[in-house]
Amino acid sequence: MANLKASYLGLELKNPLVVSSNPLTDSVTSVARLEAAGAAAVVMRSIFEEQINADVAEMVESLEGDTSMAALEYLRADLPGQLGPEKYVEKLKAMRAAVKIPIIASINCVKAANWVSYAKKLERAGADAIELNLYHMPVDPAETAASVETRRLMLVKAILSEVKLPVTVKLSSHYTSLLAFARMLDAAGVRGMVLFNRFLQTRVNAETESIFYAPDYSSPNVLHSQLRWTAVIRDWVRCSVAISGGIHSGEDLAKALLVGADIGYICSVLHVRRDLKVIQEILDGLSAWMAHRGYAALPAFRGKLRETNLRDGTGFERMQYVRAAAKVS
Repeated sequence: MANLKASYLGLELKNPLVVSSNPLTDSVTSVARLEAAGAAAVVMRSIFEEQINADVAEMVESLEGDTSMAALEYLRADLPGQLGPEKYVEKLKAMRAAVKIPIIASINCVKAANWVSYAKKLERAGADAIELNLYHMPVDPAETAASVETRRLMLVKAILSEVKLPVTVKLSSHYTSLLAFARMLDAAGVRGMVLFNRFLQTRVNAETESIFYAPDYSSPNVLHSQLRWTAVIRDWVRCSVAISGGIHSGEDLAKALLVGADIGYICSVLHVRRDLKVIQEILDGLSAWMAHRGYAALPAFRGKLRETNLRDGTGFERMQYVRAAAKVS
């Protein structure tokens, strides 16, 4: 039988399949079911700074009618920053007591000070690692690519300086030079990076002439970008790399590992199938593929298809482009 043991962020996992942040990782009961179904770890549903602001809004409103010195002091303070994600922390503690698999907390904030404050609270609450969800679409026409990257890098460094837990960063593919930014994050000390964050998709209703955003479940057809970038990045960073988006089968997971990913994240397949048995199906599919290829453990083939042609980072991409273009009639 194939040995599926994996390592991610320095955490030892029973297999390379992790459930990413989604509604199924938002309750103790659901996380326990995911563990029983075979998941090696879970990423808690992200906590957003805006949610925390809403949680304390009612308290702020009640204090505004209070003229006591204590109330005035509270109003002068940044309540969201002071109180932090208390509900999230309590949920994390309950999950930690209910399951044995690693739990990765996920945060998405706006103010740098709040990122640091929340990360420290999650560390004390028992998280095994912290995932920084850098979901942000730069829409300021005066902000350059360099300033966007510098701001995010400083944010990551601030958190790394305050917490001892492994920190991983969930990235989008929309960086001017993704490889360079990935190397800067690696040099700063992140223990992992996740490729890629899946944005809400823009939809237009021609009948009502309206625009809106909606979730869009992934399929194996969207896996190509993650595979390409993981293959390119793998030899340039020391940290763990996770592929997120498009893993729906054991073969998809094998592809992720072949290009150099340490683990694969799954989410959409759980909602498309509406059956947690798919977790074991993916793992069984990976084991069957390994047996067919003669691999006894993951290190035997992990990274076999990573970019190794040229150390300047151009070999893999240029070679694949030329091959594809040559076949087009």
